[in-house]
Amino acid sequence: MGKLVLPQSLTDIQSMACTSYEEARDIIRTGDLLFCSGGKPVSRLIQTTTRSPYSHVALVVRMLSIDRLLLLEAEWPYGVRVVPLSSYFKDWNGCGKPYHGNLLIARHTALDSDNEDAMVLFLSELVDILGRPYSLRRALRIGLREVAALAGLRFRELRLKKATVCSEYIYHAYSRLGIHMPWNPKGYILPMDIAAHQDISLVCRIL
Repeated sequence: MGKLVLPQSLTDIQSMACTSYEEARDIIRTGDLLFCSGGKPVSRLIQTTTRSPYSHVALVVRMLSIDRLLLLEAEWPYGVRVVPLSSYFKDWNGCGKPYHGNLLIARHTALDSDNEDAMVLFLSELVDILGRPYSLRRALRIGLREVAALAGLRFRELRLKKATVCSEYIYHAYSRLGIHMPWNPKGYILPMDIAAHQDISLVCRIL
């Protein structure tokens, strides 16, 4: 079976068949990615500015010992945090409701989640930076560069000092395993850049 490419538009996402979270639990692995296409105003603004259906990306960790799926993510205003993946379907950010939008699971074809030594390296540093503040300033700089790009302007590449926005957190995570995700020509990396990478394969859309 060939690699399934992630949808590149909201229309394509909404036309996909859905898998229930309960069914998807059995096929989700450590290192899988959760791509979010949010329906709230801030998410829509991100999608419009970046000309992309995706507003957020996060990393899944399967905890076999307690039979839980956890999500590592850099999220405004909480910073780098860990939450149950199930919270996106039941009680997102404590609102008592599911996440407002579309959710897709994807997988990097080069990631071997059965390699225990690699997984220790992969996860240890990601856990070490839990609690790091989200950089709203950096997110705004990226947004301004996206707007400037519409006018044909280009800037030098942003230096990755700390993984404090969602897509940079994923970039940092995979870099620990020697998996390189190139930044876009505008000098940074967005959820859409990760979604469009040739080694990222769609697993399912979950509901």
